[in-house]
Amino acid sequence: MLYHVSNTHNLRILKPGVSTHGKAYVYAIDNMVTGLLFGAKKDDFDFILYVNEDGKPEVYECWKNAFEEIYKGVSCSVYEVDEAGFLRGITGWNAEYVNENEVEVLTETVIDDLHIRLCEEEKKGNLIVHRFEDTEQFKAIISNHIVDRLIRFGILDRPNIDEKLIKHYGRMIEVLKELISGTYL
Repeated sequence: MLYHVSNTHNLRILKPGVSTHGKAYVYAIDNMVTGLLFGAKKDDFDFILYVNEDGKPEVYECWKNAFEEIYKGVSCSVYEVDEAGFLRGITGWNAEYVNENEVEVLTETVIDDLHIRLCEEEKKGNLIVHRFEDTEQFKAIISNHIVDRLIRFGILDRPNIDEKLIKHYGRMIEVLKELISGTYL
């Protein structure tokens, strides 16, 4: 059994959609708790997300209170789907399965408040959440992640940068733009 989590309710068929990978897929995951982390609108600038060696999802907040602000009060649906037709290892994240075809939903479970549910899973030990810390060590982890994403996604070359990125990473963006300007060569 695989899970697809969405903030859209009452779906009977999951249709492939284009995401950061540039190809249309239906995405699924075999760990429902990991899947729940995708039940709210978020991106790589909000969290570092990975599955540890024990198979548990771990989340690092990239900015203070991101976990609560993004998940609190958000409703989502957990769709169970058959594994048939799904492939693993295609996107570069081993926890993720993809299918190029439409997929029939077997069951739907509605989660009324994602934050409450995720905190319950954290208390049960099924999820590890690293809340933002104002320490040099924690901020170095986040900074490395954010710099990688700013460069990889071509954010620094855009004429208009999203206000959310400016709010959380404005100084970092400013310094990186200066570094790549050629001034220091």
